[in-house]
Amino acid sequence: MPSDIIGQTRLHNEMLREIDDNTLGVPRMESEMNSLAETIDSALQAAGSVTENRLRDIIADFDGLNLIEEERLAAIATMVAATACARHARHKAIYLEAVRTWALETAATLQPPPPRLRFTIELERVAEAAEILIAGTEALVALMMAQGTRTQDRLVTELALVSRLLGRSDANTIHLALGAVERAVKTPAFQRGALVLVPPRDTTPLGRTADLALLEPRGCA
Repeated sequence: MPSDIIGQTRLHNEMLREIDDNTLGVPRMESEMNSLAETIDSALQAAGSVTENRLRDIIADFDGLNLIEEERLAAIATMVAATACARHARHKAIYLEAVRTWALETAATLQPPPPRLRFTIELERVAEAAEILIAGTEALVALMMAQGTRTQDRLVTELALVSRLLGRSDANTIHLALGAVERAVKTPAFQRGALVLVPPRDTTPLGRTADLALLEPRGCA
């Protein structure tokens, strides 16, 4: 591999690790939680008002579809998986850990309740919503590159978008969604836009004879 590509990959990895490390360490004090908001505000200020408005437009377009919770999660998971494979292919694990950390940080601030209802999803709606997020994120990154926004600010802005969407869910749901993403991106045949469905939270009690090896993940303790 050419040395310049190796150097770029290492730099990208280091930036993701630095961004992630700045928000690790749960539980957090209020001052530490505020540091995430300050990091995002600083990056958006550097990226400019056009970028910030584009980010808000993506979220507004997504919210305008009025998806049910299951559809919303599947669309976000699909976008995260596509982004991990398209722009962070050599460091998917680092990127997904950064997404997890930032989303959990956002959820800790918003304190959303866990989902209580389960409905059948419409795959067409999930695909439409996912494409809004995927195409919107790609256009957002292209805009920042055209404006000469530095790499670290682009990464922070990208993570800010994902965390604002995924952080509306409770911690267990975030873990379930990213677990589904991790399994999907490990599949050799996975391609951009392939739907990533998040297993529903099963609230039924387990019997003593339940085979744990056959159960879907239920979140984290």
